Amino acid sequence: MQAKYRHSLPQLNSSNLLLTEGGIETTLVYKKGFHLPEFASGPLLLTPEGTKALQDCHASYIDIALRHKRGIIVETQTWRSSRIWCDKLGFSENEMMKLNRRAVAFLEDVRREYETDTTPIVVSGNLGPLSDAYHNSTQRLSVQDMIAVYRDQVQALCEAGVDMLSIMTLADTTEAIAAVQLAKEFGIQILVSFSVETDGKLLNGVTLEDAIRTVDKATESYAAYFGINCAHPSHFHPTLRMMDPSVLSRIGEIRANASRRSHQELDNSEFLDRGDPTDLGRSFKDLIQLLPGLKVVGGCCGTDPEHVEAIASNVC
Repeated sequence: MQAKYRHSLPQLNSSNLLLTEGGIETTLVYKKGFHLPEFASGPLLLTPEGTKALQDCHASYIDIALRHKRGIIVETQTWRSSRIWCDKLGFSENEMMKLNRRAVAFLEDVRREYETDTTPIVVSGNLGPLSDAYHNSTQRLSVQDMIAVYRDQVQALCEAGVDMLSIMTLADTTEAIAAVQLAKEFGIQILVSFSVETDGKLLNGVTLEDAIRTVDKATESYAAYFGINCAHPSHFHPTLRMMDPSVLSRIGEIRANASRRSHQELDNSEFLDRGDPTDLGRSFKDLIQLLPGLKVVGGCCGTDPEHVEAIASNVC
């Protein structure tokens, strides 16, 4: 299928910030009562009830973009859809690649229903880490090993017609390098988004600045831009203030958590910490001043349309 924006991404060709979504998976689990093994939302597309829930989630964020007359990036439900997750989720490799294609087709249907001239909808093919994002356990794999794992998924997403790729919630630069090299091979733009701990560093202790430099050096700066997701602004704001301006300018997307709690605390929590939507929205005003290359803003775990509306009201 033909990708609509692959060769002209709105966020790279506009001075206006684009929006993206909030924490769809946490909404599905804590508010809608769905069970998501391995935090994978893609299998919901195999049932009418799950498909309707996902459509409602995406529509709630698109409505915000429509009100503010801003573009929005929607992510496919494929964060847990590389072949390394097949056994854990009970899929064959062929079934998993079909699910990737189905996720793209689903969002293309959503785009046809909601897109307007003032609100372009970019469909991004979402890749995720190869292990638990809160536990760095893939260090034994080389870049080439990781390329082999991601290849089928990237090919499926690209052939299905995504506009771009994203790889999110990374705690390891090796996964990032593998994904960027594949994006380059397939001729598609990619966002690389790291998650940081409460000290502003990756799980393995690497600084965000060093992580970005490492990926850019290994890939000839091919990534369209970098991002931070699954962390509260209070965790990374001090880090941003100390970063080299040339590296800071490479950060183009922020998807913040609602909660100020650590990943370990959130992982062990039995309830959803929504934080303070108003405070989260205000924090993005400071981030805009710090990040000259910021292109896309939205939420991550614990956030819902109220949080994204608060963010949009402060920056749009």
